[in-house]
Amino acid sequence: MIPTIGRYEFMIDAYLSDFRGKATLPMIGGFMLQAATKHAEERGFGYSAMTSQQRVWVLSRMAIELLEYPKNDTVMVIKTWVHSVNRLFTERFFAFEDSEGKEIGYAKSLWASIDMTTRKPTNVLELFRLTDYIDESKECPIEDLSKIPVLKEGAAIAGSFVVKYSDIDINKHLNSMKYIEHFVDVFDINLFKEKEIKRFEINYLSEGQYGRKIDILQKKEEDSRYILEMKDGETIVSATRITWQ
Repeated sequence: MIPTIGRYEFMIDAYLSDFRGKATLPMIGGFMLQAATKHAEERGFGYSAMTSQQRVWVLSRMAIELLEYPKNDTVMVIKTWVHSVNRLFTERFFAFEDSEGKEIGYAKSLWASIDMTTRKPTNVLELFRLTDYIDESKECPIEDLSKIPVLKEGAAIAGSFVVKYSDIDINKHLNSMKYIEHFVDVFDINLFKEKEIKRFEINYLSEGQYGRKIDILQKKEEDSRYILEMKDGETIVSATRITWQ
């Protein structure tokens, strides 16, 4: 049987790096999705197998913690594995390493399976071979995924955007990495000169629709920690908690 843990290498190219010569959070998130896609496809529960059953994977929650950001022209190694499975969700973990094998970060994610037509959840336990690849042996030493509190008072609009062509994915909805991109873009560049995003948590609550105007609300929860929301009118599309260090 194929090993439970997949290992994938990614080059940090200059054209994808930020002004500091480091990988951006959306770039790292994109690498994670590629690793997850390859891992699932190689083991029989990836995109091809899902679409043949009229199903698709949907990312529900994710938390990324970085000890250091990989630099331009270096290799980032991502290891990923299925940690748990129940009827509604599967939990997928990640470990990030440099080319020498030093661990530089971790991530946890929660995925649902939905029907491509009805967009309603399907039973994850029905997926062929998924439970065969559960691996609880490897450590992912970061806090668990949590519910992000709804912003009620003291929040200000930090930015807004209209969902356009380059924002959407194959389902014609806001790409999961574009959520991250729009969230981090509300912060001034000077903050990135002084600090790093240590932990990024995101809850995907509804699908951002093409052509819709999305407002981003922000509230400082405590020193160096912020909660942000994306809203389409009164509907919360996504929420994030960002911790700087």
